[in-house]
Amino acid sequence: MTSNFLHLQAPNIINSEGIGGKIKQKPEDFIVGEIIENQQVLDPRKEQFNLPGRTGLFLHFVLIKRNLDTSNALDWVSRLWKIQRDNINVAGLKDKRAFTAQRVSVWGLKDSFEKGIIKEIDLPTIKTKSLSLRLKEIRLGGLWGNFFDVTLRDIHLPKEEVREKINSILKEIKEIGGIQNSYGIQRFGEIRPITHLVGKKLLEGNIKEAIRIYVGKVFDREAENIIEARNSFWENEDVEKALDLFPSYLRIERKLLFSLRKRKQNYMQALSSLPFQLQKLFIHAYQSFLFNRYLKTRYNLYSKKITEPISGEIVKNNAVFVPLVGANTKLEGDMGEIYQSILVEEELSLHEFQKPFIKKIGGRGSFRSISFDPEDIRIMEICKDELNEGRTRMNMSFKIQKGSYATEFLRELMG
Repeated sequence: MTSNFLHLQAPNIINSEGIGGKIKQKPEDFIVGEIIENQQVLDPRKEQFNLPGRTGLFLHFVLIKRNLDTSNALDWVSRLWKIQRDNINVAGLKDKRAFTAQRVSVWGLKDSFEKGIIKEIDLPTIKTKSLSLRLKEIRLGGLWGNFFDVTLRDIHLPKEEVREKINSILKEIKEIGGIQNSYGIQRFGEIRPITHLVGKKLLEGNIKEAIRIYVGKVFDREAENIIEARNSFWENEDVEKALDLFPSYLRIERKLLFSLRKRKQNYMQALSSLPFQLQKLFIHAYQSFLFNRYLKTRYNLYSKKITEPISGEIVKNNAVFVPLVGANTKLEGDMGEIYQSILVEEELSLHEFQKPFIKKIGGRGSFRSISFDPEDIRIMEICKDELNEGRTRMNMSFKIQKGSYATEFLRELMG
């Protein structure tokens, strides 16, 4: 199956012509650092960090990773330190094809740390720095936002024209009050955009099909050996053969398969073997998918103004907010009309979010702003691209508050 990202994305709203180009041609082209208390930036290029907080029972550290997603990185930490994966907490996920830094907390390692048993990890793709004991654990959303240092490459324009177009786009963003706060493709999976599909099956109560999709659904951007492994499970549900074929680094798939073998194909128990944060991610991904569809319908059929509410939307702190649908959501006005039409097309209703299991793993619902405005934007360099002959590259930095996606800002810049 060919990956089709377009149906997952809200439309571009900037009229100015973009500069084109490519992102993430190498991990260091996309540098991400969490912004924590006192606006401290956890820059992955630094060697040490001063993590705030009083001394306590939780081990805190900064996780530096390169070209690895957060879930796999934490699996490696769990394995190397011989600890339970569910005892590890982060404030949010970071891009895979990137060079990133984020704060992590772990419960139950105070004695091992004080005795010197737990030591820093220093591998090419994973490093743990500034280990220290702190009073509180890290929780999802427990950060101000993220700092980005991004290099756009393979731009088919001379540097003077690049600067001119960028200035025009930034001016338009300021004039219209920001850009749409849609979820980036990372929310659904860059190589295999399936997390929302898994979430939908969980809402429908079809746990077996949810796991079949996660383990077996094939996308053609993966390597042939992985496609073969996925097909072996998708077509025959042959757990033993799939375990033989799946490479060791696909730890979540193998964890599910081991659980299915141990629990005699009990799919609910297999799902329960996954970290709770990952189970929540599936429901959140489907809520994100519905939100992106809402933004697209709103923009195309109701209003192109992101700073003025339509009926049913609410305004807080001078921003327009819309529900991420869930058990506590009330669908009213034009907002409710849009969501109702989407749910009908999806063959679902709000009733599915009322199930106790769904509410437990994140299905209660919340609110999200329909726009965001990148801060502290700095164009640092526009020059020849050493990776793409005859092309231009641009290096820029900016900050974005938590929950918003740099790739959506870059999508508007690139057009």
